[in-house]
Amino acid sequence: MKTIHHVFEIAAPPGKIFAALTTTEGLSGWWTTKVSAQAETGAIVDFTFGCDFNPDMRVTELDPPSLVAWECVGGHEPWAENTFRFELEEKGTGTVVRFWQNYARELSDDAYGTYNFNWGYYLESLRLLGETGTGKPFQAVQ
Repeated sequence: MKTIHHVFEIAAPPGKIFAALTTTEGLSGWWTTKVSAQAETGAIVDFTFGCDFNPDMRVTELDPPSLVAWECVGGHEPWAENTFRFELEEKGTGTVVRFWQNYARELSDDAYGTYNFNWGYYLESLRLLGETGTGKPFQAVQ
């Protein structure tokens, strides 16, 4: 199976980025404006974008402020059982982010390419949120 992997730096401390990955306020600042989250293992994070893309992620691992892991448990069939991992490493006054999406089933190369492109956009949104306080999340209808 394929894996999407991104590594990048954010000029903000790991605790700030961890909060952006685990709280409703943080997640709505960079991925989609309509989200419900709890920062606890086993919690379901509900993301709303629209159409057939509204992934529900179960929090599988939390190790503040260095690790957040999810498994897609609903809301977008091509991502069913996919795992997602954000590793945060302090580097000076900033953070190195390592992101993985591990696919549970084969999809077309075009599908992977689309998801990879979109992750690049939204991970840049996470960087912007961490560095400027304003990301570029999807504007979901509230």
